[in-house]
Amino acid sequence: MRVPRQCRAAFTILEALVVIAVIGIVASLAIVFMNRFHEEVLLEVRNQRNAQEIAALAMGAMAVGAEVIAENDSETTILNLIEGRNGKQGPFKGKVFRLSYLTSEEIQGAMNYLNWQGGMICYIKD
Repeated sequence: MRVPRQCRAAFTILEALVVIAVIGIVASLAIVFMNRFHEEVLLEVRNQRNAQEIAALAMGAMAVGAEVIAENDSETTILNLIEGRNGKQGPFKGKVFRLSYLTSEEIQGAMNYLNWQGGMICYIKD
């Protein structure tokens, strides 16, 4: 017994599979795009946090007489902090002011958020 053509109102399996495949392709493209965006944001946040840490550590070290500042030379100042310097006065006399190791890429990224003002290295957002 055949069903008249006008009574069939359902999708065929082939049509359903095509729709599912198209949705899958669009979803995978969206995931790739979001992953790239997420990575860019993570790199920016990492660079900002490293710059904040560099500025804070440099100011603290300078306050206790540790010789970390190479005036108007951010990269040398950062390398001095990575190497570590001892405080020379106050309660932190003899304590080492040291920045955890940063790669050259991380140093360059952090330098985008550092600026010199009055002989001090400062963090700047923009």
